Amino acid sequence: MNYRQAELLATESITTAAVKTIDINVSDVISRIGVILELVNNGNNPTNHPLAAIKSIEIIDGSKVIASLTGYAVQALSYYCTGRMPHNELNYEDNAYCRSYVPLDFGRFLYDPELGLDPKRFKNLQLRIDHNYALGGSSPDGAYLRVIADMFDQKMVTPMGYLQSKEIYSFTPATGTAEYINLPLDNNIRMIMVMNVNDNEEPDVQFEDVKIDEEDGKRVVIDCKTMDLIRAVSTRFGHFQEYFSGHLAATTDDEFWLSACKDIQIAGFTDTASVILNYTWSGGRARVLQASAAALFGCIASGRCPHGAVPIFMGDQQNIGDWWNVSGVGKARIILTARPTVAIDTEKTTDVIVQSLQRY
Repeated sequence: MNYRQAELLATESITTAAVKTIDINVSDVISRIGVILELVNNGNNPTNHPLAAIKSIEIIDGSKVIASLTGYAVQALSYYCTGRMPHNELNYEDNAYCRSYVPLDFGRFLYDPELGLDPKRFKNLQLRIDHNYALGGSSPDGAYLRVIADMFDQKMVTPMGYLQSKEIYSFTPATGTAEYINLPLDNNIRMIMVMNVNDNEEPDVQFEDVKIDEEDGKRVVIDCKTMDLIRAVSTRFGHFQEYFSGHLAATTDDEFWLSACKDIQIAGFTDTASVILNYTWSGGRARVLQASAAALFGCIASGRCPHGAVPIFMGDQQNIGDWWNVSGVGKARIILTARPTVAIDTEKTTDVIVQSLQRY
């Protein structure tokens, strides 16, 4: 067989917050690493999206950082690379599983023969997962972690490099204030992703204006509204859908966390005849639902901007030679400005992620 899937970590209980370190002791080229999280709910009142339990995912080789992202950022980056939302089972019902799959890709697509993580090129390759099960699901009293790797097997490949994905900057936005962020110049940049994982506001409020320039404004690469970026990407990806479910008490407001943060629409049903299910529109990813009587419910939610993330594609994403070559640039930066006409939600930070080409 040309490919195989290996288990880097067998299912393990993680009911103590910790940093799990996994030595990557395989020799075949890795195309994708997948982190699988399962939370067992202890109640019907949601705490947060299950991915809140994955605080960070890092791949390192000594002091060299190959990847460093939150669980939210890994999922959003995967969506904008593949066009498919990674699986989330947003079941917030008591004694039910609340699950997330978090795939980290090292190529442009699964089993990319030109780009992949080659363990033979490193000395002490490790995966580190910072987790706290109490942060997600519905007050879980059980939690499990499993890690798999999709690798080349009998098909011999010699990748010329891999996709390096890292958060380079994080800040608390302020109304109408511009934040100036220098971009790394050591590798060609494939994508810049800006995100604000916000319960109450959509990303085009938290960072309304986006500008990218070289040499302190001598050359302007991008100067637009965030909504321009969202509209552009919507022609390629459209809405994505997820199922979420739970239990509602009679006429009680309960808040549920979704993955989409923009243009959310909800349609659902209950297990009890004549029960009316309604929700209040709001910005961000959290939605308050209410039922006219106690009932179990299930809903389909559709929307855009997973986890409040908006991509900026720096060239043809499938053409390695077309990505932004910053090697000859003395300075490159991105300038993000929050909307000046509303009070910005300062509960969550705005994060800047860069995906770039790292050659061997």
